[in-house]
Amino acid sequence: MNIKLVRIMVKKLIKHLYNMLKIVIAGQGSQTIQLIRQLFSLQVTPHNLKVITIKGDFNTCFIEFLSYYKIDYYICKRNTFNKKIHSVITNFSPNIVISFSDPFILSEETLSLKTKFINFHPGLLPNYKGNLSTVHSLINKEVYVGGTWHYIDKGIDTGSIIKMVKTPSKNFNVFTLNHKIFSLGIDCLSEIIEKVNSNFLGVIQKQMGKFYSNKFPDISDLDFELQKKLLYFPPKFL
Repeated sequence: MNIKLVRIMVKKLIKHLYNMLKIVIAGQGSQTIQLIRQLFSLQVTPHNLKVITIKGDFNTCFIEFLSYYKIDYYICKRNTFNKKIHSVITNFSPNIVISFSDPFILSEETLSLKTKFINFHPGLLPNYKGNLSTVHSLINKEVYVGGTWHYIDKGIDTGSIIKMVKTPSKNFNVFTLNHKIFSLGIDCLSEIIEKVNSNFLGVIQKQMGKFYSNKFPDISDLDFELQKKLLYFPPKFL
C-alpha cells in the first residue's frame, strides 16, 4: 500500500478518535486552561468535555474560560466532590478522567467506575510524591526535574506510570521550573491519550519513594542564592 495513503488514513483515524473522545477534567487555574487548549488543538470539542472545579478568586479566570467556551462545569467543595464526579461519570460515560492541578482525592468508590483515571503530577515518581516537588527537588540539588503522567489508584501518586517528562534544573527557579514542567506534561498529551486509549497498562512503581507534605520546608540553613530560587514562587511566597 502507498505510504502516503497510509499516513492519510492514520491521520483520519486519529482525528476521528479525538472527535469521539469524552473527557472529564478535575482541575483548576491557568495550567488547566492550557490543558484544555491543547485538547482543542487535538480536535476534542467543548461539548465532549465536563469539568469539576472549585470556587475562589484565584480560580475566576478558569471559570470564565469555561463559561466563554460553553463547557459544562460543576463547582464543588471537598465534601461534595466525589458525589458530584461520581454522578457526572455515571451520566456522561467518559473515556478518560483527567486529574490536573486537582485539589481533591478520588474515593475508591469513584475509582471503581468503568472509565480510566489519570493524573499529571509535577514531580518525578516515585521519589517526589505529594506536594512541593519542585521545591524539594532543588533543595536536593537534582540535576534533572520533571513530571509524571500516571494512572490513579487508591494511594497518593502511587499508580502505574504512563510517561515521565524531564528538564535540567540549572538556571531555573521554582516558579519558572513549575511552569516548564506543566508545559512539558501538556505537550505530550496526545501521546498520553493514545496510550491510555490503547489500554497501555503503564509501569508499576516498584519503589516506595518519598512523600512530601504541603508544608513549606525550613530553608534558613541553605545558601542565599538557593533561598532566592525557592522563594520566587508568586503570589504565595513573596
